[in-house]
This record gives sequence, structure tokens and C-alpha cells, in this order.
Amino acid sequence: MTTPRFRPPPLDFGDKRPEVKIWQQQMRHRGWNIAVDGEFGEESRRLCANFEMEHGLTANGDVDEKTWKATWEAGSTKPKPAPNHTLKKGDPKNNDVKTWQRQVNNRGWPKLEDDGIFGDETEKACKELQKLKGLPVTGEIDTNTWKEAWLEKVPVAAAM
Repeated sequence: MTTPRFRPPPLDFGDKRPEVKIWQQQMRHRGWNIAVDGEFGEESRRLCANFEMEHGLTANGDVDEKTWKATWEAGSTKPKPAPNHTLKKGDPKNNDVKTWQRQVNNRGWPKLEDDGIFGDETEKACKELQKLKGLPVTGEIDTNTWKEAWLEKVPVAAAM
């Protein structure tokens, strides 16, 4: 898919132009957990800033021309190394769970506390991510589920 033409001014808080929905749809297509509602609200702004931060752009939460282009053309971010075992509900509190929780929060699961405890909410977020990414819905963080918290669906020509 080619990048749609950007029409200034930047998309920012409260914006309801048709481009907002186009941008949200592309973010969702990339694998971010964003509502495609056509309104650039707090959640869109937060996820935009996180996307910009991950991709080395000015992280102001507004979709300017560079952010717009990166939404279609930027490569995926490189995942942090996965733990050497599957993480699951009831595991002792640990930093691997905390790292994964923080990443899925950055990608759109805002109510998940990044406390390192694999409880009901972490399991629920895990299942939602697995479903969104087309993985087996187990509620456990295996290597693929870990990686998918970072990976994005990007054009073949985009650099990794």
C-alpha cells in the first residue's frame, strides 16, 4: 500500500477530519490496539507519541507529515530478547512480565498495571494481543507472543 497524501495541518487533539480515521486504521493494521473512531482523542494522542518515540521521531503526539509517512513506511521496532521460558498466570512477580506489560501498555492496553505480576488483567491483555495478532489464544506469553508486543505489520520494503 502506498502512503496516502498528507494534508496539513497536523492531526492533533480533538481533530475529526477523515484523515484521523485513515491514520487510526493504519495504526490498527500495523498491530497497535487503537480504536478506529475518527476522533483524535487522548488515546490516539498517547499512542501517536509512543509510535513516534519507538521510531525516533519527535514524540509530541501530533501526526505531522513525518509521523504520517512513518505510519505507512517505517520498519518494525526490534523486540527485546524474549525470556527462555513461557510466562503464565500465577508465575512469581518478575521483570520479564513487567517489561511485557509496559510494552503492551505502550501499544494500547492502557489499564494494564506494569507491576510484574501475571494476574487476570495481564492474561486478558495477552489474549487480546494474541487475537489481534492472529496467534493461538492461550493467555500465556511464549516467544511469539513476546515478539508480537513489539513487531508491527509493515511493507516488505520497510527496513527492520
